[in-house]
Amino acid sequence: MSEVIEKEYAISEGKVLPSSCRNFSVGFSSNTKPFMAGVEAVKDAIEALEFKEASFAITLISKNYEYKKVIEGIKQIIPKVPVIALLCDNIITYEYATNKGVAVGLFGKDIKVDYYLAKAFSLSAKKALKDAFSEVLNQPKSYKNDILLLLIPGSIPLSGQNSILAIEEIKNRFDCIVGGIIGKLNSVEYQTFIVDEKAYTDHAIILRIQSNEKFALSQSYGFHPVRPFIVSSVKGDMIIGLDDGSAFHALLNVLSKRGIDDGQLKDPTKAQKLLSGYQFAVADKTRAGLFRSLVPLAITEKGIRVNSFISENSTLWLMEFSKIEIFEGVDKMSGRILNSLKSISGGIIFENVIRRVLLGSEDYIREKKIIWDNLKSPFLVIETIEEIVYSENLYGGNHSGSILALFYE
Repeated sequence: MSEVIEKEYAISEGKVLPSSCRNFSVGFSSNTKPFMAGVEAVKDAIEALEFKEASFAITLISKNYEYKKVIEGIKQIIPKVPVIALLCDNIITYEYATNKGVAVGLFGKDIKVDYYLAKAFSLSAKKALKDAFSEVLNQPKSYKNDILLLLIPGSIPLSGQNSILAIEEIKNRFDCIVGGIIGKLNSVEYQTFIVDEKAYTDHAIILRIQSNEKFALSQSYGFHPVRPFIVSSVKGDMIIGLDDGSAFHALLNVLSKRGIDDGQLKDPTKAQKLLSGYQFAVADKTRAGLFRSLVPLAITEKGIRVNSFISENSTLWLMEFSKIEIFEGVDKMSGRILNSLKSISGGIIFENVIRRVLLGSEDYIREKKIIWDNLKSPFLVIETIEEIVYSENLYGGNHSGSILALFYE
């Protein structure tokens, strides 16, 4: 399902004014030599920082680079700054996407970032995260704002659901928790994360980000509501009944009006492709207008398997992909960030890879241009298969198909 962008572009630089980013900046390079790509990307990011001094680096490296050489290049310029890196299929900028590039996000000197490893994640996600959270909480809070940022490997089925079992226990200890599951759609595989030149394939990374600087968090979806159901029966991650009837036939009744028949749904390959344009949304029972999105992974006459647990008697909306609503959604999302901050340094975006698949390469970049045109600030795009968020104004939990943005003044 994942679409690798075949074209190689020279990533344009110079859109971000020198010294215009107080707390977070981003630099890019598509130099064919990995060492120089690391050097150029981090220099680009430093040039944009107001005080030319970084406290921490998050790096995205395309998989066709020798990542050790890229890290060497970065450390040549910022030898004392901790660096974590993710290996990616694509690097996304404000103007282009490339399958060969490096992106470096730098936190400024006034932001304190500490990292922790949730080890042996695939053996027990809950234990791995609980042990790491215990380490985090053993350290005192030093600044006004206290955020957890999570990078979790999609190395087990239901990585998001298994993760939130541990996150729920500590969610009220922080101002917000954001992050994502890194992996491939409809596939379970180990992910390589690099932490200060050491590679890990079965660890989650937790960043504790503390500062006195103001931040804004916003989320958007872009799927159009089709029809609500009441969940009448569930078993684990399987929805068995909707509206007191068979979940399979209830969904088929709606999809048949869109030209999809039961034979297509019973064929796993066809169903996977057809269902990629749909998702479910669970309404918050206590706060109107808030919801959490789920993905239908498989459908049989026994029920609908989704990527998270859901309670009986929940209101479940069937949602359909809408390009127009995706564009409108990111416009409103970036508008909320703009209205929340006096000035904007830059930020990190977690975006579900299904949006790239459904939008296609050109419209995927058009979406980024909408964000850039509104904020005129750099951002690092981390592609996810699930998004995790806990914040006062959002529906806490694991989401699918969304875009989640964290920006600093």
